Amino acid sequence: MPLLDIEQLEVDFVGPRGAEPAVRGVTLSLEAGEIVALVGESGSGKSVTAAAINGLLPRGVTRVRGSIAFDGRPLVGIGEAQLERLRGTGVATIFQNPLSALDPTMRIGDQLAVTARLRRPLTRAQALARATKALAEVGIDDPARTLRAWPHQLSGGMRQRVMIALATLNHPRLLIADEPTTALDAVLQKDILRLLKRLNQEHGVAILIITHDFGVVAELSQRVAVMRAGRIVEQGRTADVLAAPKHAYTRSLIDAVPEIGLRALDPSPSRRLGAAGAGGQKRSAAGTNTSAPANAAPVLLEARRVRRTFVTARSWLPSRARRFDAVVDARLEVRRGEIFGLIGASGSGKSTLARVVAHLIPASEGTVRFDGADLAKLDGSALKAFRRRFQFVFQDSASSLNPRRTLLEQLADPALRLGVARDREHARELAQEALERVGLEARHLNRYPHAFSGGQRQRIGIARALVVKPEFIVLDEPTSALDVSIQAQILNLLLALRESLGLTYLFIGHSLPVIEFLCDRVAVMERGRIIETLDAANLRANARHPSTLRLLDAVLPVRVAAPASRALLTELSS
Repeated sequence: MPLLDIEQLEVDFVGPRGAEPAVRGVTLSLEAGEIVALVGESGSGKSVTAAAINGLLPRGVTRVRGSIAFDGRPLVGIGEAQLERLRGTGVATIFQNPLSALDPTMRIGDQLAVTARLRRPLTRAQALARATKALAEVGIDDPARTLRAWPHQLSGGMRQRVMIALATLNHPRLLIADEPTTALDAVLQKDILRLLKRLNQEHGVAILIITHDFGVVAELSQRVAVMRAGRIVEQGRTADVLAAPKHAYTRSLIDAVPEIGLRALDPSPSRRLGAAGAGGQKRSAAGTNTSAPANAAPVLLEARRVRRTFVTARSWLPSRARRFDAVVDARLEVRRGEIFGLIGASGSGKSTLARVVAHLIPASEGTVRFDGADLAKLDGSALKAFRRRFQFVFQDSASSLNPRRTLLEQLADPALRLGVARDREHARELAQEALERVGLEARHLNRYPHAFSGGQRQRIGIARALVVKPEFIVLDEPTSALDVSIQAQILNLLLALRESLGLTYLFIGHSLPVIEFLCDRVAVMERGRIIETLDAANLRANARHPSTLRLLDAVLPVRVAAPASRALLTELSS
């Protein structure tokens, strides 16, 4: 008998306009100790299916039909008290965003202790001892310090480990991991997957992992189910599905994933992601063989010995103030017409350096020049001209757009403020033109940001940068949390805009396959320093620094090796 058995599950969200289907006829099972991946794009029904298992769907506005059985016990329709007994010991969940899932008003130790005492009659001291052990088991080197910390004081990787410790504290038999590595860099992602694999092997925990990352699917799961529009369109052994997908949707998702080495198949500026080549091998849709921007192109952006220091604790005695150097002695040159990549682990200083070169925050030391002009000396009309020529697309498209203003207001105002538009009618024309360039329509101008998907909001962020007709755009992790197909659309859009408008990009990312596919040259950052700058056409061949090689080694290929040679198994047994 399967540990989890789902038969013909259907979920509707009931609202003023009637019932809206979210899940349709899903049948899926997990054996004890098995790892199964549920993969698909946003809105496909993955997280709704997972929430239905342990009764986390909102009551009163959802309608659930079909059957869900855990260890032979039916779950659909049972009361909250029975579900509460199941949660934690039977089924536990690792939520996608640990910062929002953790209570910001409680220290980590208190949150773990409360969870430990929910299921066992423990004293506070016993609960904290159990919490300390749980943190050590998820690879946290200093559990005592972490217990005293608040969630906001921990890095993304640390918060994810705490989230796993919370979920496994009471030894569940089934762990639901909802996008546990989204937006983590490759090294942190591999650490989290290694941890999940260890929990599976050492404690026999079955895992249902929800993801849109086929590298995660290939590395971790034994079986995979692919969802689209609320239905499972394909499922089977992971090796079989990835090697020879039967459904066109599965093939399209796999074809949209960039891989290390893809750029070598077509280095031309007209390359595009997502077309399948002969024999099913992914390659770009090649146009011409025009070479990338020549090394002789003039330098447009130049940073020399840039340092950015933050004061983390102030004191009336300067000697006692604590400081943190986020960027140290950074040097880079971006040539006109190229796409320059900036990579590194989380916390390496990439976004801080980007904000310095964009003149959003000042450099503590050093010089930044744009087209020969020292940014520190710009003011008045010169600064206004720089803002028009140099634009920024932020990582979180949802928070960077004003929820209370229409797209027209948010696109037209920069054109008016920076003197690009003659009047409001001209500003509207520029806004419409920018929106259409990114694949949206004029009818969208009067809508608010909440009416758009994540991929559409990212396009809107790009349109807002384009509306003032810039020469240079900084793109800070613009695809890190997007589905693979939406990511491919955004990357193809950026390449097309570079060609048609003659743009120059500084692209910040943590996905090395994306960086290699998109960029011409790449700088690698570590602990605030640029440690290596190299040609992006073949990162694995060109990388020299040990830290760059370590980042490359952490990239998960979209393939499945033989069980005896899989990377995580090898690492665990060593």
